Amino acid sequence: MKVSFLIHTVYGIGGTIRTTVNLAEELAGRHEVEIVSVFRHRDEPLFAIDPRITVVPLVDTRPSSPGNETKHPLALEPSECVPPHEARFAEYSRLTDGRVREHYAVSGADVVIGTRPGLVAYVARCAPARAVLIGQEHMTHHHHSPELRSELRPHLAALDAFVTVSEGDAAVWRERMPLPGTRVLAIPNSVPEPVVPVSDLGGTTVVAAGRLAAEKQYDVLIEAFARVVAVRPEWTLRICGWGRQKERLRRRIDELGLHNHVHLMGPRSPIEPEWVKGAIAVSTSRHESFGMTLVEAMRCGLPVVSTDCDYGPREIVADGVDGLLVPVGDRGAVAAALLRLIDDEPLRRRMGAAARSHAARFDPGPVAKRYEELFAVLGAGTRTRTHPAATAPATTGNGEPAPGPLVDCTAEADGAVTVALLGEPRGRAGLVCSHPGAAVPDRVFPFGPSGRAVIPADAGLAEGVWTCRIDPPAAGAADAAKGAAPARARLAVRAVDQRGAMRAAERVRPGEPVHTLVPYVRHGGLALRSWVRPVHAESGGITVGSRRITVCGRLLGQARPVGDPVLLLLRRGADAGELEFPGTRVGADGFRCAIPLAAPVAVQASGHDVWDLWLRHAPGAAPVRIGRVLDDVVEKGGVFSYPAVDLLRKRPFARIRAAVDRLRLREPDRVTVKIFFSAGSELVLKVIDKAMK
Repeated sequence: MKVSFLIHTVYGIGGTIRTTVNLAEELAGRHEVEIVSVFRHRDEPLFAIDPRITVVPLVDTRPSSPGNETKHPLALEPSECVPPHEARFAEYSRLTDGRVREHYAVSGADVVIGTRPGLVAYVARCAPARAVLIGQEHMTHHHHSPELRSELRPHLAALDAFVTVSEGDAAVWRERMPLPGTRVLAIPNSVPEPVVPVSDLGGTTVVAAGRLAAEKQYDVLIEAFARVVAVRPEWTLRICGWGRQKERLRRRIDELGLHNHVHLMGPRSPIEPEWVKGAIAVSTSRHESFGMTLVEAMRCGLPVVSTDCDYGPREIVADGVDGLLVPVGDRGAVAAALLRLIDDEPLRRRMGAAARSHAARFDPGPVAKRYEELFAVLGAGTRTRTHPAATAPATTGNGEPAPGPLVDCTAEADGAVTVALLGEPRGRAGLVCSHPGAAVPDRVFPFGPSGRAVIPADAGLAEGVWTCRIDPPAAGAADAAKGAAPARARLAVRAVDQRGAMRAAERVRPGEPVHTLVPYVRHGGLALRSWVRPVHAESGGITVGSRRITVCGRLLGQARPVGDPVLLLLRRGADAGELEFPGTRVGADGFRCAIPLAAPVAVQASGHDVWDLWLRHAPGAAPVRIGRVLDDVVEKGGVFSYPAVDLLRKRPFARIRAAVDRLRLREPDRVTVKIFFSAGSELVLKVIDKAMK
C-alpha cells in the first residue's frame, strides 16, 4: 500500500521530523512511502532520508532559491483550512491550501497521516476519499488552547484514528473530547539502534538535547549543574539544540561563572554521536508529550535523569532501574540525582545497561508493526477508489543530485581516523585527502577488502582543513579509450564518531610534537581538521572577572618551561603593539597568567583592536600561540563562549565626564573587552568601542 506522511517541513530538525523519518524508513521496506513537506526552507534535509522514500516539497521558501514563493499572491492570503488558533497559522495560506489539495488529488495514497493540528485539518479536508485518515498528536491535549481544541473537533471526528505518543495523553483525549467515530489510541515514537557504538560511560560529560525553549527548563538544569560543579568541578554539561532561549541561557551561564563547565553546542544531527560522548543524559522539561531524547540517550547506553513530567518520561524511565525521575522544577533534586550517578560508577553502569535493554522496545520494527496493524483494522488498501491514482511531482530522497558514497567515520582512541564505506561496491582506489595549500600534495589512503581506509595518527597531515574525496572505480575500457578521468566524489556522511578526539591530550608524549586529527562534517561532506605543532600552549580554564582575565593551560611538545612564563598580547594591524604580563608556573608544564583589562584599553589604537595571545615559556624563547586543539570541537566560537566585560575608557577627568554624561542621559564613553577562540582555535582578545547614544 501507499503511505503518505504530511509534515510541516522535513528540512529542519526536531522530534516530529525525526520520528516521522524513523517510521517512514521502517515502513519503506514493505510499502510505498512518501513524505509530503508543506515547506522547503533549505536545499537538503538535516536528517538523512532513505532513498526508498519519496520526498514531495510543496512550497519553496528557500531565501536564495529562484523559485522562492514567499511573495506569491496566494501566500499573502490566510489559509481557509488551517484552524486560526494553530500555533503556525500565520505560515499557512491559500497557497498551501491549494498545493496540499492538488497533491492529494493525484497521490493515490492508501493511508494519509497528519503530524500536527493544522495538518490534521488538511488530512480531514484534502486527503483522497478512499484513504485511511490518521492524525498524530506530537504534543498533548493540555498543550493546546481550548479554542484550538474546539476548532479541531470536527476535523478529528472526520479521521479514522487519532494517535498520541503516550497512554496518559490518549486517556485525556478520550475523556475530554469523545470522538465516537474515531479510534483514539497511543503508539510511541520510534528510535532506531544507534549507528555508533554505545557509550562506555567512562567520561565526565553530562549531555542534554532538545530545542532551547522555555518548556525544556534549561535554566533549571544550568542552576542545578552549578551545584554539581561545586562538588565535582571536573564534570561538564553539553546542551545540544537551538532555539530562541539561547542568549538568555548564555547570560545565565555567564552570571553563574559556568562558562568553563556548561557549553551550548548548537544543533547536532545525527544526535547519537553526541549522546555517546556522555556518561549521563538529563532532561528537565516542564512537560513532554513523549520524551524522544530520553529514548535516544537510553539506546546509546546512557542512564538518564529526568523530571517526572506529563506524560512521556514516566512511561519510558523505570525509576531506580534505568534512570532517576525527579520533581519538575526542583533544582536540588536534579543536582542530587546527577551527583548520585556521578559518584556511584557501578550504579551508573548498571542503569546504563538496563537503559539500553529497556529502550529496545521503541525500535522502529515493533512500532511500525503496530501502525500496520492499525492500517489493517481500518481497511487500508481495501476501500474503493474514487479516482485513478496518478503520479504527483516529487523528488527522491532529498531532491538533490545523488551525493557521493555514504560513509561512517571514527576518530579512534589511538588518534587514527577510520573511514568505512557503507554499501559501496568494492574496487575503490582510495580515500583522497586534499589540503587548500597549493604546495601541499594530496594524500591517498587505500580502502581495504572490508571497505575501510585508515589514516594513521602519525600520517603527518599538514595543519589545516583537509577535504575528503574518493577515487572512483577504475574506468572501463570505453572510458579509458575516451581518455576520460572520472571525477572524485565528495563523501556523504552518515555519522562521525569523534570520541577518540576527546582523549587527544592523553596521547601527547613529553618531547614529541603535538598532532591531532578531528573528523567532522563541513559543507555537507567529510573533512579532517589537522593540528601539527612542535610546541603548543593548550588553553584550559579561563576566568573572566570585572578587572582581569586569567588564562590557565599546559605547555606541550618539544619544549619544557624554564622559570615562570610570560603572556604576550600582540596587536594585529598597522598599529602593531605588544604587552607583557608575568605569569605563574603550575606543576611541571602548567601555566596561569592574568591580563589586567585596563592595560589593552589604555593603549587602544582604534575602535576595534584585536590582540593575539602568546606564551613565552622560557627567557629568550620564541613565543608560542595559546589555543585549544586537543578536543573534539573544531569550530569553537559558538561553543566555548566567555562573557564580555564593559569598562569605562580611561580619559582625563573620566569620572567627571561620566557624571556629565549621566546628567545628559548619554551613555558614558565605554569599551567592551572580550576573549574568544578564532577560527583556528587560538585565543584572541578584542577591545571595541561601545556605540554612543
